[in-house]
Amino acid sequence: MSFSDKIDEWIKEAETRPASALTILKLVANRLRDLSARNEELLAENIALQNETRVQDYQKRIVHLEYQLDLLKRRAVQGTLDETPGAETPRYLLACNAAGRVLRLPLNDAPPTGWQLQGEAVLSGEWPRLQSAAEDEDLLALFSSGRVESCRLADIPTAPGSALRWEEAALPLAPRAGEALAALMPLARLPLSDFFTQASRRGMVKKTPVSLAESILSKHFIGRGALEKTDQPFAIALTQKNGRVALVSYEGRLAGMAVGDLSFTMEERLRLSATDFIVAASVFDEEALLICVTQNGKIISRPAGSVELAKGGGRGQALIPPARLTSGTRFIGALATHKGDRLAALDANGAIRLHDVETVTGAGMLPAAAPLLSLGLIPA
Repeated sequence: MSFSDKIDEWIKEAETRPASALTILKLVANRLRDLSARNEELLAENIALQNETRVQDYQKRIVHLEYQLDLLKRRAVQGTLDETPGAETPRYLLACNAAGRVLRLPLNDAPPTGWQLQGEAVLSGEWPRLQSAAEDEDLLALFSSGRVESCRLADIPTAPGSALRWEEAALPLAPRAGEALAALMPLARLPLSDFFTQASRRGMVKKTPVSLAESILSKHFIGRGALEKTDQPFAIALTQKNGRVALVSYEGRLAGMAVGDLSFTMEERLRLSATDFIVAASVFDEEALLICVTQNGKIISRPAGSVELAKGGGRGQALIPPARLTSGTRFIGALATHKGDRLAALDANGAIRLHDVETVTGAGMLPAAAPLLSLGLIPA
């Protein structure tokens, strides 16, 4: 029944039963409010269409969807749409520092003795980071200000030889004044993911829906992922709603959490002492083996299924006994590994060496000529 028909009915009802006139008047007023609100919405939409702002919004969405489709096509060309690219795909190890310098090291043609980096390794108190990526890959750089930028791996030149200098490394995404490069993340799994998950050095974590990726990439901003000025963004990863994340700290605290339990705003998920900070934020599944490595190469491993998932903030599980903590034992990184994976280790002398995960976990030790600074995972 149309609104005009209803009005005729209500008039007859008011004439027959005058006592109900007030109730009928309220019904008419409410309906008129609804129609007025809808009319304003249609008017605003019509104005947006006339000045082309809505058209521009749709065009932006189309461009972003085409970008995600391109990412999926590239993964299909690599051989699979699962977590790891096909074995035939050339892969690279990326070594990057806080100044935004990136060294692209070919894993398919790695020197037998690894690579030797020269120059200052630790900048602004941050150790260099190691990250593997497939050849046809897009990368997302997160800066300490919360700014993000993307680039193609193909635009970063391959580092020549095995002896390299940080000062000569490529600078594909230079930090702005007052910024530092916080993390570098492959984007290939963007269409298959539900959230961007961020972690800070002080154990703060949040998730952001991937549905906002169009806005994040176009505005080049996702947020610092840190509440205190003294805190720094540390890691960003693409996760699924049923995924899991493990935080590992310098002083040996471990906290597991389900992505579904994470907040959309920053919250403390691992309470740390004043001298402690996060050294690893790893996405893992039930089949993974979490390996934590100390600065002298000692490996402590935990099956992923044994990592307790905490729903709120806490002190987490202690992995370093008090006696060893007092003697100076500290973690420099942790990785969620699977059978056939390799890892890359960077030491204080600038040497990068590759190791089979099964070999080093079996030995319980990662060989190193100097204290270790950083770890990187190379999926099988």
